[in-house]
Amino acid sequence: MKNLAFDWNDLKFFLAVAQHGGLSGAASALGTSASTVSRHIAALEERLGGTLFLRQQTGYLLTDDGGDLLKHVEQVEHAMMAVERNGRLPAQQEVSGEVRLATTEMLAIHLIVPHLGRFHVRYPKLQVEINIALTRANLSRREADLALRIADPSLEDGAGDYIASRVGKMDFGMYCASGLLPSEQIESDGTAAWQALDYISWDDSWADLSIAKWLHSAFPGKRPLLACNSLQAQYAAVRAGLGVGMLPCFVCDQDSDLQRLDTARPSLSRDLWLVYHRDLKASRRVIAMRDFVTELISTYLGEESRER
Repeated sequence: MKNLAFDWNDLKFFLAVAQHGGLSGAASALGTSASTVSRHIAALEERLGGTLFLRQQTGYLLTDDGGDLLKHVEQVEHAMMAVERNGRLPAQQEVSGEVRLATTEMLAIHLIVPHLGRFHVRYPKLQVEINIALTRANLSRREADLALRIADPSLEDGAGDYIASRVGKMDFGMYCASGLLPSEQIESDGTAAWQALDYISWDDSWADLSIAKWLHSAFPGKRPLLACNSLQAQYAAVRAGLGVGMLPCFVCDQDSDLQRLDTARPSLSRDLWLVYHRDLKASRRVIAMRDFVTELISTYLGEESRER
């Protein structure tokens, strides 16, 4: 390739096409049109004097020259993201700006959001953004600064780039609407009486979840009355009397509209992990949110942390 000056802005278009395999995916990711992406790719190829992609009906494939360039551009991308993740300079004493937390719907609605007033009192110039999604936020790409997850961080891609602390556990128990099952029918083993009822569970796309597997084994040969990919919706369905469901104890034990069926012990427990990128270990924004979330879990779920 020719050693010529070029527009650095073209690199983001090149990277998007390489990552998404075509113009349409790149355009969607960048919030622009496919024709604009095409113009930038053509301009970059002209300046570099080489062909970066093979245009095929199935998409854009990198040439050898394109593959070589991608290695360098990814290094630039990682460096820029590291700068963004670190945020403000360490010399700034007041914690301000924005901190972004990714977590589940139930933890956001029932644990984090109800107590954000206390966080705001402590850090009045620090804004909070909460990312709630079924898929995990990519911390390396700065989709969030830190994540509170019900997942073993050893399963994460690029786990070596992250600091992960086990901050507690969340117990799950079997619940139904109050009065749906007379108290005298709830046996000590917590199973015989409510197995005759309808139940609420996860849809087939989440069949590998330990909760879904537990429910499948507890109701052999029986399909759930409602299957969905939202635990919050399952909670609403159980409260509405549609059937029994496995729900977080820290929420449902405080709900007078529900009754606990597995009274002897929780049916299942899942570890809670706080995960953030190593580049952010000195970030005052992240430390503030990390300590706040850890405090909430210790107070309301009663667990101490353990770092990996």
